[in-house]
Amino acid sequence: MVIMLLVGLWSSRRITNTRDYIIAGGRLGWLLGIGTLFATWFGGETCMGSSRMAFEEGLLGVIADPFGAGLCLILSGLFFTKVFRRMQLTTIIDYFEWRYGGTLGRIFSVLYLPVYLGWLGGQLLAFGLIINALVGIPTLNAILLSTGVVLLYTYSGGMWAVSVTDFLQMVFIVLGLLVLFPLLVTDLGGFAQLHRRLPEHVFHFYPREVGVLGWLGYLQAWMMVGIGSLPAQDLFQRIMAPKSERIASLGAIFAGLLYLIIGLLPVFLGIYGRVALPGSDGESILIELAQKYLPLPLMVLMLGALLSAIMSSADSALLAPAGIIGHNIIPCILPTLSEEGKLRWCRYAILLVCGSSLLMALYFQNVYELCTNAWGVLLVGLAAPMILGVFWKGANAWGAGAGALVGVVSWIGLGLTLSDDHPVYLYAFFLNVLTLVLGSILATNWYAPQDRFPLRS
Repeated sequence: MVIMLLVGLWSSRRITNTRDYIIAGGRLGWLLGIGTLFATWFGGETCMGSSRMAFEEGLLGVIADPFGAGLCLILSGLFFTKVFRRMQLTTIIDYFEWRYGGTLGRIFSVLYLPVYLGWLGGQLLAFGLIINALVGIPTLNAILLSTGVVLLYTYSGGMWAVSVTDFLQMVFIVLGLLVLFPLLVTDLGGFAQLHRRLPEHVFHFYPREVGVLGWLGYLQAWMMVGIGSLPAQDLFQRIMAPKSERIASLGAIFAGLLYLIIGLLPVFLGIYGRVALPGSDGESILIELAQKYLPLPLMVLMLGALLSAIMSSADSALLAPAGIIGHNIIPCILPTLSEEGKLRWCRYAILLVCGSSLLMALYFQNVYELCTNAWGVLLVGLAAPMILGVFWKGANAWGAGAGALVGVVSWIGLGLTLSDDHPVYLYAFFLNVLTLVLGSILATNWYAPQDRFPLRS
């Protein structure tokens, strides 16, 4: 943690404007670029959540993360990174304003706030629970400690601090998992013995003997993060931060592949934990395995890996909405705001976002569920306007606005009326796409598509 704070102080000297603060001035090289892309979502939810879900459901329980998350990074590198970089934007809201106009861009900016407040709250709570379980520090004190560290280095150094610390945290994550995994496999008799002792269904990668709803649910699991996170501001910052288009594009693809490989380690640790700890409920299976198999020095390494994973996601969740507030929302309220003023408001927003998320972590009992539902806003509301805005010149503000509204409203309505078997996120996404296309076509008589079409420009 001391290292993280020192990095924040060092990085603060490189900040002169909002572009430096939000996307590191577009000056990251290969190592920092790939490291920060990989560490964006590889946080406490991936390590703790995927191991728990794999323990309970096998591979089919972790399609969204790591498989969907890795897919999202690869798709971003293949199809979107070059387009956005050539537009020389700072936030994803800049793209929406450029493509659909300022009014709709400002409306979309508001939708991002609950997403990151919930996500950051979940990371802070996870940090507190892990410290409480391993060290005995009260959960409240652990949450306050983690909040203070992440707040200080992100507030001071912005994206520069986030990038450097993400790279360091990535190293800790990989080392910790690579130490624990072979120890567990060796102790349990090797891969062949493990597979004989486990039921076959835990290794199924696609559903068997299910109906239409089962396959639609499987498709939704891929799309929740694989498509839904394409318009995420934290991902956008990281594809804009490298110093060249080549580093950004290839770095995103490589980070996606790395995410899939490293992300499978906690997944298989969770699956193999059914054999190693048959009496466990799976809730904290990764911590339980570390306590059983690692000596104290390696236990400390694993603890550092888990906490680093959480911090790498927490700083992303903190900087992303702060950049939108300081760069896009406040200038609409204060149109004469200078560049120094925008930078100052970005830092004020860091304090506001962190304080709000801290309250959520302290007082909400279902932060994980809140976080999951909040991320759904990106898939049902914003993914279609972003994707079609890039690849279909006929998309316009009327269609995009109507599509986002129908997507969010139908997601809420269908979620309240249909059973849990129905993939309501998938339904809402396709209703969004259909409304966007029909709305844009119908609106062309009085609202011509803008000349600002990314592929043409």
